[in-house]
Amino acid sequence: MDDYSRIRERVENYFHGRYTGYAGGEMPDFSRFCSGRRMEEEEKRYQYEVKTAKDKGLSFSDWQLNILFKRIAVMGNHARVEIEEQHRVVFPVTGFTPSSMKGLVHRLTLKKIRNQWYVTAHSTRDERVIYSAKCKPGGTACPKLIEETGVDGQGTKRIIHTYNREAAVRYARRWALGRNPAYYDFENLGGDCTNFCSQVIHAGGAPMNMDKRNGWYYISLNNRSPSWTGVEYLYRFLLTNRGQGPHGEMVALSEIEIGDIVQLDFPHSNGFNHSLTVVSNPQPGNINRILISTHTIDRDNYPLIFYNWRNIRYVHIIGYGI
Repeated sequence: MDDYSRIRERVENYFHGRYTGYAGGEMPDFSRFCSGRRMEEEEKRYQYEVKTAKDKGLSFSDWQLNILFKRIAVMGNHARVEIEEQHRVVFPVTGFTPSSMKGLVHRLTLKKIRNQWYVTAHSTRDERVIYSAKCKPGGTACPKLIEETGVDGQGTKRIIHTYNREAAVRYARRWALGRNPAYYDFENLGGDCTNFCSQVIHAGGAPMNMDKRNGWYYISLNNRSPSWTGVEYLYRFLLTNRGQGPHGEMVALSEIEIGDIVQLDFPHSNGFNHSLTVVSNPQPGNINRILISTHTIDRDNYPLIFYNWRNIRYVHIIGYGI
């Protein structure tokens, strides 16, 4: 067996060992796969994650792992490896509904010791991995039916049309693990999460608002509103819009519905920085049962409580104006 095959086998065994731990089984013996102080720290972090997952009902009751090797570079007794992790797992807390993830990139460094390859460094950019050590677990048109007719605070009469939540969720599930070619992928330009949420809302029937200053629209990469792709800008637009396009309001956990938006504030910066779409909420008010779909990292039918956040807000889509 050549070095490339040995490295692939070692990395696959390392990740399968980690998944076995997440499944509540025997914790992997890191010394079998890893070497060095950096991996001792990684083992501590991993053990913390496994305990947190167990406490939150996020241990795997079933799992399927797929590892895509993107790069293997061998330089004598050292190697650098880049992989993409994909999986389909079941969390008991969500009622045994399968959850899927793709696009999580890992970078590993390996060293050859006594003719065996050992992982000496491991890094990734997953939200849970980055922040868990810092944060305590804590396209279908909508029927134009009038849902609400009222007067806003400025004395302006507004008509709100029904938001097609089922169509929004269908779109979210269709594209959560992919990219609609009609839209640019902003994953490497700060993240694609809010772009995806805007697409979902649009698929639920909400027309774009083409106001160049305060609108909500997407024509191309260079012709779009800040509210289409920016977490805070989308939030402000939804809560203040009284014209064409989606109208939203802040609500309590118990009032969130499918097709609505959740935004998270992670500890690494000041402000909210991740947007997610609610695709299932079988027990309103029970945060453990809320499932989301999102981009960057791509997740479909995933439990909201998987994430670790400092603050959270729920934005209910009331309907839309035309």
